[in-house]
Amino acid sequence: MDIVDAYGRKFEVLRVSVTSSCGFGCVYCAPGTALNGEGAHGSFLSAELLRKNILLLSRKILLKEIHLTGGEPTLHKDLPKLVQVAKEEKIPNIALTSNGFFRDGLIRDLKLAGLDRMNFSLDSLSQESFSLISGKNLPVIRLLNRIEEAIGEGLEVKLNCTVLKGYNEEQIRPILRWAGERNLPIRYLELMKMGPLRAKHSELFFSAAKIKEELGQEFDFESENTPIESTAKYYRTSENYRFGIIANHTEPFCDGCNRLRMDHLGKIYGCLSDFRSFPVSENESELEHSLDQAMKTKKNEFTGSELSMKYIGG
Repeated sequence: MDIVDAYGRKFEVLRVSVTSSCGFGCVYCAPGTALNGEGAHGSFLSAELLRKNILLLSRKILLKEIHLTGGEPTLHKDLPKLVQVAKEEKIPNIALTSNGFFRDGLIRDLKLAGLDRMNFSLDSLSQESFSLISGKNLPVIRLLNRIEEAIGEGLEVKLNCTVLKGYNEEQIRPILRWAGERNLPIRYLELMKMGPLRAKHSELFFSAAKIKEELGQEFDFESENTPIESTAKYYRTSENYRFGIIANHTEPFCDGCNRLRMDHLGKIYGCLSDFRSFPVSENESELEHSLDQAMKTKKNEFTGSELSMKYIGG
């Protein structure tokens, strides 16, 4: 049933970009796009196509998790229906990543539909740097309130912080304090060499070593044992705060990658560092071929791509 490569890697997590649209224009993903009103228009994954592809893929691989992403998935008007579809198809774990700016009541609707986890992008507690990074002058307190709301609804919550030199490195410690006080894990991400910032990567890059150095000025911490398929290496402070570092460039995690990606058109991708996509065919041999080809695109170290992550489940 499983598609396995020479390194023992399998496809177990399906990351789905339900839309490439986003109301933000974050520096590390799509700088400048917030200014042209993107998010009001765009293409969206249909519930019918999601169900069809889950059923087809499940014939060949054992899916342990579906993670709905974008773009900004909460722009999808039928997002609870997508969660419901995954739930009905017996996917064990259903997750969602969001910027936190969406309609009132959506978190409860998602929870009732079967959502298990929400990941929030929290790049700064400072209003100034939050606006600078996101490209939008929206109140960061609204995001913080959404995080608290998700906790209150009983969802598992994780936080992601992409660290950019010159933008938010001074926020590394305050964010850990804020997250730790709420018993939330925070993952710090090295800037990925993807899309429009590919050429400027070195100017903005803040390494895992520097992140740990910054945290070490205030916190004592020790590493935890981390499963090989985890993108983050986790640590725990003496205060019992938990944080992870996703170090795509300096500490690659490709050896244990178990992710398959799908865009809003239903095409699949095997690796963030490869822009080639493959169809999910109803023909059994063609589907096997697509999965095999997708697996062969997996790299042994992250090299990046010209394609922005928002198109393939960032």
